[in-house]
Amino acid sequence: MPIVCQISNSPSDKLQQHFMGLQLDKVQDFECAQEKDYKLALITEGESMYLLSTELGEKSPLNIDFVGGAMGHRRAFGAGKKQDICRAVGLNRTSNINILDATAGLGRDAFVLACHGAQVTAYEIDAVLSSMLSWSLSRAKELAVEQNDAELIESLKRLCFAQLDSSSALAASSFDVVYLDPMFPHRDKSAKVKKEMQILQQLLLNIASNPEQLFQSCWQAAKSRLVIKRPSKALPFADQKPTHQIIGKSIRYDVYVKAALPE
Repeated sequence: MPIVCQISNSPSDKLQQHFMGLQLDKVQDFECAQEKDYKLALITEGESMYLLSTELGEKSPLNIDFVGGAMGHRRAFGAGKKQDICRAVGLNRTSNINILDATAGLGRDAFVLACHGAQVTAYEIDAVLSSMLSWSLSRAKELAVEQNDAELIESLKRLCFAQLDSSSALAASSFDVVYLDPMFPHRDKSAKVKKEMQILQQLLLNIASNPEQLFQSCWQAAKSRLVIKRPSKALPFADQKPTHQIIGKSIRYDVYVKAALPE
């Protein structure tokens, strides 16, 4: 049985058509989704979509917003190219780089990199999450135009998402930098694990992963460097020792250098 169902509450024709290709089971409401033991429900209404966990309840939605919320605040008040992720990929030295985000997730890191001048392509293996990302990007572009936000318009032009598995899709590809966030190791539920991360883990639970294969695929596709996001105290991904590290309070970036960045 699929873990995700869809609840449609008068979505726009455009939104309804966008998600039609997923062919998710349709249910009437959230209570029905709980009764039928779906783990997650994709809610589509108006111009919006979000995921709900039938276990966590209706007050814990997972949505992707590149205009307002946390991303809007980070764009306005973030540390710019001095932040660790920008230093790790080399954006503190040059903006003339082409980056692959090999595991897009919620698209936040890809968005930050695009906002600071990089051309970013982001791959996401899960069909539901990939559809949410592409819809949110499309909607963000519309809102940026409505708000006459020229800076945001240009940033969003530098960002694109695709539903692909980086373990097998990179054989004939190359990027200046490959960025990889393999998600933090699974932990038991606790107050420290954000509810949106719990939902994301539920969605991706059954996706098989081979760390060694993923590392080699990303390394081969990187012309200048591979950057891997890790918990600050975790072992290196796939037991591969990095060239150097940028360490923050809770996360670090392991940097594997192959060649100089483009000028």
